[in-house]
Amino acid sequence: MSDHIAKYIRYHPIRTQRGLEILTGLVPWSVITFLLLGSFFIPDFVAYIVLLFNIYWLYRSLQMTLYAIVGYLNIRATEKIDWIKKLKSDPKTSEVFQNVYHAIVICNYKESFSVIERNLQALLEQDFPHKNMIVVIAMEKREGETAVVRAKQIKEKYQDSFGQLYISFHPLVPGETAGKHSNESYAVREVKRLFIDPKNIPLDKVLVTVSDADHVLPNQYCSLLTYKALTTNNGLDNFYQAPQFAYNNLHKVPLLVRLPSIIGGIYMLSMLQKPSRRFMLSAVYSMSLGLLDKIDYWDLDYIPEDWHLFFKAYFSLTGKVNIIPLYLPIMIDAAESATKWGTYNNFYQQLKRWAWGSVDIPYVTKQFFLHPEISFWDKLIRLSLALEWHFVWSSSWFLITLGATIPTIINPVFARTALGLNLSRVSSSILTICLVGLITIIIIDNLLNPQKKNKLLTFLHPLTYFQWILLPIFGFVFGALPGLESQTRLMLGKYIEYRVTEKISDKPSK
Repeated sequence: MSDHIAKYIRYHPIRTQRGLEILTGLVPWSVITFLLLGSFFIPDFVAYIVLLFNIYWLYRSLQMTLYAIVGYLNIRATEKIDWIKKLKSDPKTSEVFQNVYHAIVICNYKESFSVIERNLQALLEQDFPHKNMIVVIAMEKREGETAVVRAKQIKEKYQDSFGQLYISFHPLVPGETAGKHSNESYAVREVKRLFIDPKNIPLDKVLVTVSDADHVLPNQYCSLLTYKALTTNNGLDNFYQAPQFAYNNLHKVPLLVRLPSIIGGIYMLSMLQKPSRRFMLSAVYSMSLGLLDKIDYWDLDYIPEDWHLFFKAYFSLTGKVNIIPLYLPIMIDAAESATKWGTYNNFYQQLKRWAWGSVDIPYVTKQFFLHPEISFWDKLIRLSLALEWHFVWSSSWFLITLGATIPTIINPVFARTALGLNLSRVSSSILTICLVGLITIIIIDNLLNPQKKNKLLTFLHPLTYFQWILLPIFGFVFGALPGLESQTRLMLGKYIEYRVTEKISDKPSK
């Protein structure tokens, strides 16, 4: 059966791609239709499905609670270790770490000098030898003269601060789509051509970290990454991911942007705890240049480059690749603009771009059948997690928020049955237990957020908890809606273009 499907995929690549794209978009709409029509024709069945999903949501909430706590403890334990000292003292690393190079690629397009400068200042605070750091400012040629001016500012101030400071200007060519994926692929290839190959530096001795302009790396990031890469099994064929928290400007953004940003950071931290759920890269991540070269870098036509890069490596290396967590928090910017409504729009567009990662569902589904050499169960876990992530994103709000009320509203006869009378009560009881996860998010956010100086007062303040009554509102506007729009666009073939999230500078450029 699998052989026949693989043969069909090979002979009909375009038809298969479009069929899977349409199917991806149909799933969330099928859930919504099922709730509406099913409540009229088969209300009992709808009620049991809703209750089953509530139980699943409870399981996910309790799992997230446990993993987030473990993740927080791992962060605190990691922060206490002097990683550069450990590199120097460990027999496995003491002789070789000085031959490791770090290429940090800062992708930017129409970013202000002050935003990039904040990133560069954080790199200057790295405790790893600066002479072994190759900092790449990856710009887009299509930006024009403003990019040239910004490049000159950066060179004048930071030219002698690192082993190499290189500024690339990515020329968009036919066959590429504009975005971080094509920009960083060009930049890393240029670094290899201009600096690595002429010096005959082994590709496995170069660790590449890709970063957005607004990200601030902790000062031990390069040291921790080096230690993990040199001591982990198969370390140079793995990806490395640190948790990211939008604490750079979280105190400045509106409540409806702040709350989902908090949830996103804590949830990402929890996802790093379980090896089977480490299937997604996000924004800032690292890997060896040797790994990138083996898989031919980033694909030039996939906008959601982070997840796609992992899946490309996973199938190219017959499943022998993993994501290793780095428990040092990276600080990033939440979406922001000069006005409140501009901030809402920027945040929505950012989430829509992230949700566009659903394009990986057709890709992973096809590769599932085209790679029989990889363990069936391992492939199935990866595929099911990708499906779960995107379909829960677009559909869960409807099942959780409306699922227990729609059957009784649409079908008054069902509302008078024992199941109909008890559906809302049972559903509410299950979801109330899920508040354990929400309280965990509040506590860990309070402990990690550097803006909250008096932790005890913040923890006891009523607003800390009352603000979360807006959960159903931002759950729809900044959860279900961007996910649903992205998957619907995929179904209709109305593909989105890369849109850079606006950054607001804390200070004027000097």
